[in-house]
Amino acid sequence: MAIDKNGKPLPKGITYRPKEDRYMGRFMYHGESFTVYGKTLKEVRKSLEDLKYQVEHRIYFKESSVTFDAWFDIWINEYKKLSVKAGTVEVYKSSYNAYLKKLFGRRQLRDIRTDHIQAFYNQMAQVFSRNTLEVCRAILNGMYTQAIRNEIVQKNPVSNAVLPRDNRRHTIEVMSEEEQKLFLDYAKETYYYRIYELALSTGMRSGELRGLQWSDIDFQSKTIYVTHTLLYRNREYFLDSPKTTSSERDIPMLDNVYHLLKLQQQIQRKEQLIMGKLWVSPAGFEHLVFTTPKGRPVSRHLFKVCTDKIIQKVQKDHPLFPHITPHTFRHTFATRSIERGIPPKVLQTILGHKDLATTMDTYAHVLPNTKSSEMQKLAGLFD
Repeated sequence: MAIDKNGKPLPKGITYRPKEDRYMGRFMYHGESFTVYGKTLKEVRKSLEDLKYQVEHRIYFKESSVTFDAWFDIWINEYKKLSVKAGTVEVYKSSYNAYLKKLFGRRQLRDIRTDHIQAFYNQMAQVFSRNTLEVCRAILNGMYTQAIRNEIVQKNPVSNAVLPRDNRRHTIEVMSEEEQKLFLDYAKETYYYRIYELALSTGMRSGELRGLQWSDIDFQSKTIYVTHTLLYRNREYFLDSPKTTSSERDIPMLDNVYHLLKLQQQIQRKEQLIMGKLWVSPAGFEHLVFTTPKGRPVSRHLFKVCTDKIIQKVQKDHPLFPHITPHTFRHTFATRSIERGIPPKVLQTILGHKDLATTMDTYAHVLPNTKSSEMQKLAGLFD
């Protein structure tokens, strides 16, 4: 039986090495030997427990054996799912499959160098937005940070790579006032007209609109509380918290919003009575403000398809009408707000942006249009 430096018996699998003045722990798993070292018996016991758990749950790899693909699966499922929102996990998965998998997937994790990461950034910057690059960097850095903690690699090649400066001009699609009125005129006869008017009256994101519940509507104080966003994953809907902590917000109702929501409530109650047993809302989604004609949640795909159909009808009569997306409604609301003098700081809170810089950077295109009228406010100083 192995003994420690004081001659006391050691647990099975642990030995004391006098020449090195340290303890060694070892165990076998599926015919493979795993070893840890430490200065104290307590340290080795803890390291053994951690390593056994990692090996048995397939979250440990020796540095020479793990591929980029294999480690991403472990990282996303064993670590990120526990620490970020479900929506963020989906963004990471889709971004990995779209941008990282083909280039890095089959390579050994330890073989990726900083120059590989830098070359990837430089190529991506020529085509994709800064936001896309930042998501990819978050994935790469997160993977390697955890890999170092698990002693799979010794260095993080991401830390010294630099995101290229974004010199491209970014334009966002915004409807003019005439186009906004035109769109609503054509949308009036559709089932989802009221969700379009609400989008253009509040600037709420698509998922926030589709995840809105009647408990989020306070008719007495004329306030909408944005508390959820609707997501779809693994063939199931679920309500997630909004995009960021600042996205949880309250939005004052305009008079048209108050009336359209009252009307929506009346119409929905009538439809439920008419449909009877055919009105089937999934558990947890019985109180959505906007649903399909049979009471189901409105998917992002359905919302886009319905929007596209309206645009096609508009363009038949007005060929120059732009091709917009559901997110255009948010940009259009923000643009109208700035044009009518709502301070950017107030707009930031209504839109749920994390900081004022995001609001200013996104809608800087509106400011030149308001410069002239704003300067006229100084005219009386020189009379």
